[in-house]
Amino acid sequence: MARPLIQLALDSLDFDQTLNLAEQAAPYIDIFEIGTPCIKHNGIALVTELRARFPDKLILVDLKTMDAGEYEATPFYAAGADICTVLGVSGMATIEGVIKAAKAHQAEAQIDLINVPDKLACAKAAAELGANIIGVHTGLDAQAAGQTPFADLEAIASLGLKVRLSVAGGIKQSTVKQVVDSGADIIVVGAAIYGAASPADAARMIRDAADGKVTHQQLVINKINSILSATEDSHAARLTRMLDRASRIFVSGAGRSGLICKFFAMRLMHSGYDVSVVGEIVTPSIKRGDLLIIISGSGETEQLVAFTKKARDVGADILLITAKEKSTIGDMADGVFQMGAPEQYGKVEGMPMGTVFELSTLFFLEALVSHIIHEKGIAEEEMRSRHANLE
Repeated sequence: MARPLIQLALDSLDFDQTLNLAEQAAPYIDIFEIGTPCIKHNGIALVTELRARFPDKLILVDLKTMDAGEYEATPFYAAGADICTVLGVSGMATIEGVIKAAKAHQAEAQIDLINVPDKLACAKAAAELGANIIGVHTGLDAQAAGQTPFADLEAIASLGLKVRLSVAGGIKQSTVKQVVDSGADIIVVGAAIYGAASPADAARMIRDAADGKVTHQQLVINKINSILSATEDSHAARLTRMLDRASRIFVSGAGRSGLICKFFAMRLMHSGYDVSVVGEIVTPSIKRGDLLIIISGSGETEQLVAFTKKARDVGADILLITAKEKSTIGDMADGVFQMGAPEQYGKVEGMPMGTVFELSTLFFLEALVSHIIHEKGIAEEEMRSRHANLE
């Protein structure tokens, strides 16, 4: 099977925003689709601009033509479109008109099967007329009702038609392999790229998934990278200032986050800071001028809430590192560092429960230590001299 093509649905109404998204994703995309709302709003000028900027990419104009096929499609092909879409429910005369316009411009016609009652019959008839691509499309409203395109895709693929199959409908990195295995030649991705904190990273991960390059190790690395890419760069400098201003530093977390606290505390000690882990029997009392760093994905762990209240009562500064925008601890803290964006913490196959937050926080704090070492010129020999020697 040939390498599947990745098609990016450009659905924004904003002309410049559309071009910016295309620029970010271009290295990993084969087809730029000017979505129906986008082409209605921006017109042929957007086709012309994309053609000029991306001469090596295919451009699909999602006209969803319903009537006057040849007449409607011709100016878009003339402007540089490689593919135009026509609705399967429009009827064979309209479909034939778009196919005729495509042939006149050495281009392609795609038949969109959205809402077609008998998709197999329509696909056969369109292929006989000379259609190049059959689009298996689960629309947004159908997606909201829980429908997916996979069953239709497999049924049409089984026909063995001499056309390429395009599939659209809520596709994301975790479902790309299923799409490829079901027989898709063209994978249409929208929100999974344009809704991501880093569209370029999202596009790259989807490209890798389509090419079968993604191991579980790579999935974990990609996810952590996407979280860190969406985390504010200013956090490192700000936390360094808070550490330097504090008389002493206390760190606390529960469960696996507590282990990350210990990793961080150890490196702070190596870097010359006065640091304690909350809960150890030798940990002193916290006082005004000290800094309490809480690591909590939810910001709601009862014991950590109690620690935060106590630190606030004595006048210590409080920093929360978390995955949430709002939380009980966050409301009491002097600073909140949010790792990534809330929408990035949905279910991730192979990274259960709090894994995404915990590993991302570990990488963030390790990078912070690297920042401190370079900013302060701390030699590794100096850090090693502080390392425990009763072991």
